[in-house]
Amino acid sequence: MTQFYILIPIFLVQGCSSPLKEPNGTIDPLLEASVIVEKQIGGEGSNPTIRLPLQEPTAIEQSLEHRMEEITNLSPANRAEVWNSDIGFNLHLEDATTVAIAMDDAVLLAIENNLDIRIAVLKPAIEEQTVVAAEAAFDFVFGAGATSKHSKIPQQQIIVGGIPVNSSESEADILTGNASLARQLYGGGTITLSTDITKTDNSSTGSTFSPDPAWQTVGTVDFLQPLLRNFGETVTRAQIHISEIMHGQAKEELRDTLNTVVTSTEHAYLDLSLQWKILQVNVWLLQQGEEVVEILGLRRLYDTREADYAQAVATVQKRKAEVISQQAIVQKASDTLKQLINTDAYALDSENVLLPTGKIEANPISISLRQAVLTSLENRPDLRKLTLEIESQSINVKVMDNARLPQLDMQAQMSFRGLGDSAGEGYQEVFDTDFINYLAGLTFEVPLGNRAADANYTSARLQRMSAVAAYKQGIQKATIDVKTALRDIVTHAELMRANKDFRIAQAENLRALSVEEELMAGLTPTFLNLKLQTQSGLASARIAEFGSIINYNKSIASLYEAMGTTLLMHQVNMETEPPAPE
Repeated sequence: MTQFYILIPIFLVQGCSSPLKEPNGTIDPLLEASVIVEKQIGGEGSNPTIRLPLQEPTAIEQSLEHRMEEITNLSPANRAEVWNSDIGFNLHLEDATTVAIAMDDAVLLAIENNLDIRIAVLKPAIEEQTVVAAEAAFDFVFGAGATSKHSKIPQQQIIVGGIPVNSSESEADILTGNASLARQLYGGGTITLSTDITKTDNSSTGSTFSPDPAWQTVGTVDFLQPLLRNFGETVTRAQIHISEIMHGQAKEELRDTLNTVVTSTEHAYLDLSLQWKILQVNVWLLQQGEEVVEILGLRRLYDTREADYAQAVATVQKRKAEVISQQAIVQKASDTLKQLINTDAYALDSENVLLPTGKIEANPISISLRQAVLTSLENRPDLRKLTLEIESQSINVKVMDNARLPQLDMQAQMSFRGLGDSAGEGYQEVFDTDFINYLAGLTFEVPLGNRAADANYTSARLQRMSAVAAYKQGIQKATIDVKTALRDIVTHAELMRANKDFRIAQAENLRALSVEEELMAGLTPTFLNLKLQTQSGLASARIAEFGSIINYNKSIASLYEAMGTTLLMHQVNMETEPPAPE
């Protein structure tokens, strides 16, 4: 058993992690982030929770409460559940048709079919195979080979007393074969088990060999182990860990793409809703103008000047042009949403115009700035990706630090030899271990000055510093994104109230004109032109009211994206299987 003592250091050296102390430069990104939040935004008590939209009626609403129903009926597009309107002609110069779609359905279809998501889904699967490839460096490697050689060589003869002692030629048939099984170890070493067998069949005249044919067999255990540079799992498994980090980064990129596509789909749906409401308001405005022109046309013979009538006609024609333009805008908005959802059910090449469903109303939200920022630091995919980059650079620093060490490698080898007139007899002698050969050695190498390794180590440390700085910059960007979205929410919440008051005031103005119209014995052109202007004012106020509601809801969607919680809000599970390779 003493012949196996040389193997003991092999297993001892594999149990060691490193002969030198590794640099400790890790940071906790979440701790760093929380410190930054405390410094820049303050503690929990300094950030009260806001609840929007505000439900208290404004002074104008209170003052006109007794006739609010009448004012609402006078407002254009006052039926929230009604969306359809004259959509004009399609690209075939036929009457355009519509097909209804709900927002939740649009978001779901986008998640299932959007091309950006389909591309992003493949990246984690690609990186997962990179991890497998990196782990395969520690798989067993089997090798084998065989050669056959025939030789017939003339040779000098030894003549003693006129009698040749040996043959004048040497003739032999040699068959060799070998097989090996090697594996790289986590400690950095490589162990190889190999065997070689050689069959030699000599047929030289006048010579006798024993055994003939001869089977020469060799069994070898070979072990190579770096002791300084390239030693330990920190170095040998570095590529595996980096590949795992890249896989994690690809998953974060997928989450980021999902957040972006879902938010873009919400925005596109809300924009389409707004354009439909604008079209409804423009159609209402055109109808109201046509009624005024009709009245002026009847009064042209006795009290309406041609200039007044022409001005009213021009106003109506302008409104008709605005309707036509808005019809095209609605169809473009429909195509934008179709491209995002990318499904045959609502095909992009179809001329069916998407029609929203439901109501336009402000979504409630309750949140504080501090809560929003902390949520974003925990959930944003870009920040998660940056923390993984810090981890990757930290591994690279350790690898480059190890590369500065001298190259000191140990080799240990034992071989067992046998010889017989058959392969079985040859290997029997190998296993009897009567013929043992030992080899042990050390090799040392160090570049004078070691400048390349030092430079690579310094570069790795600088890259890690850059990754940490990029993470802190990402925190700033996240904070700005959250504050911008929150500010937009607050602004549009105020605008909703202001534009609603604006619309109520304009509707009350039109109501008052209608009362005057009923009481007046005669309708003057001046009065009718004033009515046209008041109608335009009410239409503008109604569009502004719709716009502020839509922008408020879009800002909420942007806030969820800024916090990285879009998928959570839509209860989307990202753990999906990638498509199989074609």
